[in-house]
Amino acid sequence: MASRKAKDLKAADNENASANAIALQVWRSDGTEMPSEYSQYEKVEEGAKPIIEWQNKLGQALAAELMPSANGMYFLQEFPAHYHLRWYQAKEERKKSQAKHYYLFGYPEDPGANKARKYYRSPNHFLPHLIWLIGESQDRGDCACEFCSGSKPITSKAAKTKPILSSGPALSPAATSAPPPVSTPSINTTNTAASTHKTTAASSSSKPRATSRPSASSQQPSSHEVQTAVPYQTPAVAPSVAQHPYPVVHDHDALFRAGEVVWYKNNNSWRVGMILISGPTLSIIPFGHPQYRTLTVVKEEADVRPFLAFSIPQINSGLQELKGRALDQIDWQALQERFGTHTDASRREGLAIEATKLAATRVDHSYSTFNQLPESVPNYTMYGGLFLGAEKICVGEAVRIKLPREQQDPSLEKGMPMVMVIWRISISKDGGVVVSEGSLWKLQHTPLTHPPTNQVQLPAAMLGEKEFRDGILQSRGWRVEWVLVNRNMSVDESAIRGRFYETRRLTPILNPAKFENMVRQQHIEDIQSLLNNRGDSSGPHVGRVLNRAQAVAGAIPLDVSIPPSADLVEAY
Repeated sequence: MASRKAKDLKAADNENASANAIALQVWRSDGTEMPSEYSQYEKVEEGAKPIIEWQNKLGQALAAELMPSANGMYFLQEFPAHYHLRWYQAKEERKKSQAKHYYLFGYPEDPGANKARKYYRSPNHFLPHLIWLIGESQDRGDCACEFCSGSKPITSKAAKTKPILSSGPALSPAATSAPPPVSTPSINTTNTAASTHKTTAASSSSKPRATSRPSASSQQPSSHEVQTAVPYQTPAVAPSVAQHPYPVVHDHDALFRAGEVVWYKNNNSWRVGMILISGPTLSIIPFGHPQYRTLTVVKEEADVRPFLAFSIPQINSGLQELKGRALDQIDWQALQERFGTHTDASRREGLAIEATKLAATRVDHSYSTFNQLPESVPNYTMYGGLFLGAEKICVGEAVRIKLPREQQDPSLEKGMPMVMVIWRISISKDGGVVVSEGSLWKLQHTPLTHPPTNQVQLPAAMLGEKEFRDGILQSRGWRVEWVLVNRNMSVDESAIRGRFYETRRLTPILNPAKFENMVRQQHIEDIQSLLNNRGDSSGPHVGRVLNRAQAVAGAIPLDVSIPPSADLVEAY
């Protein structure tokens, strides 16, 4: 991958060009000319807004995948040779002036194969193939895209970085171990991004030069976009959150909360630990294992990331069978002998890193409840909150939600968040299944000329998001509003992706340059898309555990725990 001066762009919003962005060029291509039988797909003109949007997204995703420590904005200089964006619109859709559907053609057709059309439906759909083109492999079996691998890709996490975990070498068994498991690749290099694909990152000698590029997404929403964002039901009064017979947890307004598992900066690497005390600074106990005692560290917010901001690197192949087990139930003495940690300090550190991965994976797939309520519901026990995976979630909060296709809102504006406000958390007494009940909301653009609605009863994070976006959009004659989509819905734990974070609080920490660009361009992207989902890590489902201490058992010293408080009561 190399760079070259960006071409002149024909986009109409060129006058609103963003500050210097970095152009990424992919020189290799396996693209082919458009098959004649696909003539109903019309080619998108070079420089048109859809092409710019695709290239912006692909550039950002490539940078996140291959250069996770890099700052700034990136875009793809151009599609690989013979790859071209085309659009299609059915006759009935044209009559209704509905949106066009865009597809990227160019994937080499096999004359002897079935004639199922092979085109990429979105930047994320094409990204695995683009990453393969950048790498050295010529074997399509090494490509993770749908067409090369023969299976539909898992929801793309290519833009989610894997952190540098340790300063020690990759862990492999001692020479006397038999049979020796395959060692994992070293994860401590600072020049190469960890990747879930079999590719080679570009060398540091081919860094792209900064070139100007307009942001196609910096335009204000069109009137058509606003008109299509019609709520399923519009209540006269927004539903209020139930009143609680217990104190609200003291750190419910904190970006990072006591009991949450997070990533924190450790010199030039990232480590995983649990927050003990949340305040102006964060007291964190690093993960280890029962034979590797860790000491509490104090960190500023700027040196901490939500657990879902990074992906857990691959666990050593010789330890895969330990996934899901509590660390205090594993024979670490035997593992230390197996890996020769008594005579090699770097191996000792390496085993601690593997223990951290195991503990983090277990936490991600588990949950526990706190603050049992006296409310009586047949066959259910009610709670005021739960530790869902790495995060601490309370009744009355907004969470990111996954919906089945048939329940998704077709009028949701692209890049706008949809959240569920939880007003009841219950556990079935027979099967122990957690059920969350609440209301579903979406954020949409509205002209300032439209009368505002009363939204004072919404959670603080939702109101804060509206306040921030309104301040950015006001000069352009727009604001945003939370619109009720479903007044009463119930979901199980697997549908909750994680906490809803305010853009103005999380983005400056995750990507300061991106935040500055969004404010300058007056176009706010959905920061939630930069986060993984709870349960995305590779490991077995653990389910409910008694309390937070049980979830992290063995990963932290026995004499260390979350300081007791009257506003958080767990079972023991």
